[in-house]
Amino acid sequence: MSAAVHNEPPASAVAADAHWSVKMARLRARRAAEVPLYLWQTPEIRDRFEEALREAKNIRQLADADPGNSTLAQEAKQAESALEEARAAYKEDCEVLTFRALPGDTFTDLVKQHPPTEEQAETGADWNEDTFPAALISAASVDGMTEEDAAELLTTWGMADRVDLFQAALAAQNAKRSDWGKGSGPTRS
Repeated sequence: MSAAVHNEPPASAVAADAHWSVKMARLRARRAAEVPLYLWQTPEIRDRFEEALREAKNIRQLADADPGNSTLAQEAKQAESALEEARAAYKEDCEVLTFRALPGDTFTDLVKQHPPTEEQAETGADWNEDTFPAALISAASVDGMTEEDAAELLTTWGMADRVDLFQAALAAQNAKRSDWGKGSGPTRS
């Protein structure tokens, strides 16, 4: 019979962060990942905004490269003003739906509640392709979208928008907000 192993944190870790309860409080307070989906009524408004953004960036680079050129400085100022007008129209035209990662095993439980049909399972589906998308969209919706509302949108929207709606809800479940410490995170001294 072997004795239970008790792993103690390294002394350097304790010295760097002697207040585990503070760290746990921060971890408990951590918000779930959220994924926004931007929907425009008028694609031309979005296109105008993107064009104004490119134009303002390009003229600003030219003006910054030639700081004594008052004509370029004036053009940059006008382009930035046009960008702000385009941005306001863009924001006015846009609806944003936000989806949040489900806590704990909620996603797994939701998948179990919507098993694939035999035919869907034969093609490799993990869930019922007819009922699961609306259920996930509703469950992950920060905006309070009902399952009935989600089903209506999935029935009436075009294919690309339906896919984006479902993918946004699914992406929230897969949003990674951690790192294994491969050198990209903050360092401790």
